[in-house]
Amino acid sequence: MSDLSVQALIDAGAHIGCRVGRWNPKMAPYILESRNRIHIIDLKQTIRGLLRAKHFLKQIVAEGNDVLLVGTKLQLSGELSKINVATGMPYVEDRWIGGTLTNYEVIGSRIAYLEELESQEAEGHLDSLTKKEAARFMREKRKVFRNLNGIRSMNRIPGAMIVIDPKTEMKAVAEAKKMGVPVIGIIDTDGDPDVCDLIIPANDDAIRSVAMIMSYLADGILAGKEIRAEKGVADPQAAGSDAQPVGKGAPVPRPRAAKGRGRRRPSRQDLVAANQQVEIKSIGNEDAADAAPAVEVAPAVDAAPAVEVATPEKSED
Repeated sequence: MSDLSVQALIDAGAHIGCRVGRWNPKMAPYILESRNRIHIIDLKQTIRGLLRAKHFLKQIVAEGNDVLLVGTKLQLSGELSKINVATGMPYVEDRWIGGTLTNYEVIGSRIAYLEELESQEAEGHLDSLTKKEAARFMREKRKVFRNLNGIRSMNRIPGAMIVIDPKTEMKAVAEAKKMGVPVIGIIDTDGDPDVCDLIIPANDDAIRSVAMIMSYLADGILAGKEIRAEKGVADPQAAGSDAQPVGKGAPVPRPRAAKGRGRRRPSRQDLVAANQQVEIKSIGNEDAADAAPAVEVAPAVDAAPAVEVATPEKSED
């Protein structure tokens, strides 16, 4: 998408909002007017949000980070996969798996399970199964493939997230907030703009509207990848990069504690590690005590003579 104009957004239907009765009052600054009981989005605000988001994505990708694309609406099925083919960024278009960001260590083990299923199928494992067992095997593989295929190349926590309709993707936005991932939201007039860091007010139901906005944001991602190649920054998805898949030896980022809530409760692993450190320190102290020469302390009897106290004897009378 080389140019961006108000007429192009109007042709795509990006200006059409939701019904007046379904609007969120927080979206009032982004609404131009209402016609036939339907809100009309101010496309100047849309263009302003697109320009900011494109510049932000360009910087994020140039620093060597990935961008996660999230949109699970049925009519948008296939649109994010096209952006994935053009940019190579991970995406979620079927359903958001709980813990995709906050518990990616387990998600990484499921991705390894998917790769194991694919290797078994390639090696001819189905030939040794009965018809019923083979059907169960393929059903399991299709389920895992549908849920995890889009994020199998995401080796670490992304640097930003693009969410189509944050009202529908509340779980994804909540996990991104816990992990400190900036959220770029394509929001209709019934959404909450406070949950996103960058707002793109537009129609999030129309396929043409979402496709045009995502293609414009993809230009920013591609520009960032060009800058990354010029600077020589390692690609996190490359085979020879230092980034390792989470769950296979790479450190797993923990959720950030919210302000005013104090520190998070230590897990069982943290307690075990603390006990091991205490045992190591105690062993080191014992070794130091054995290595140090013994110091003889003179008894206090030699230093000062003992004082005998005479006790009165009872008289025989």
